[in-house]
Amino acid sequence: MSNFLKRFLTSLVILPIVFYSVYKGEIVFTIFVGIVLSLAYWELEKMLELPEKKLSIVSFFLLLILVFFSFTNPQMFLYSAALIFVIWIIRIIFNKTKIESFWNSYLFILLYVGFGVNFSILIRNLDNGIVLLASVLIISSINDIAAYIVGKFFGVTKAFPNVSPNKTYEGSIAGIISSIVVSIFLFEYFQLMIPLSQAMFIGMVISFLGILGDLLESFIKRKSGVKDTGTLLPGHGGVLDRIDSLIVILPFFYFIIKYLGY
Repeated sequence: MSNFLKRFLTSLVILPIVFYSVYKGEIVFTIFVGIVLSLAYWELEKMLELPEKKLSIVSFFLLLILVFFSFTNPQMFLYSAALIFVIWIIRIIFNKTKIESFWNSYLFILLYVGFGVNFSILIRNLDNGIVLLASVLIISSINDIAAYIVGKFFGVTKAFPNVSPNKTYEGSIAGIISSIVVSIFLFEYFQLMIPLSQAMFIGMVISFLGILGDLLESFIKRKSGVKDTGTLLPGHGGVLDRIDSLIVILPFFYFIIKYLGY
């Protein structure tokens, strides 16, 4: 079975679960996000081969707290995430850790896994949140699909050979164009009253951030000497391989939507 067919069949199983949880919202969607992040946490911890079991338990508990706060108290969620980052800075100042080793620590797992995707809960809980969250998920997915198909069948020029050897300029450009077009269509279809220029800007930035998220995960995988973060999702790899773009996209989308008054 080809990898493309595996990706397609896996998506047929995943998409109804995602759409149902987004539709239900509230505690159902929060539990879904908690499960996704728990799986991603396990994948990243295993990939980085971190040995401290006590720290693992504590950091996983903190991860669940971040999920809880993102549902019950968004402000406390943001404060907690900022506190984790401040703790890392303090550890650097007092020579408890080094900047270059940040990616190989439990603090990194907490920020990488526990910060970005939790913004999906914040977005879902906004007024008209189901439409806003569905929009950003669709735009991100179309960006990935367009970049994958064009890059696989028409890609020639490697864009980032040292970090992500399969990514091509042709695929990246296709992703950017598709993101802009889909953003314009969705914002108009859902009557979100977002001007054309802002819709184009949001689509373009979502695509660029998706590339950045993919490159960041590719860097981590290369540093760890692995191809995929896991094997849970045939054709896709692990859970982290599916949410790497959203980790970077969702915070941007949340703050830009808040800025626009939603």
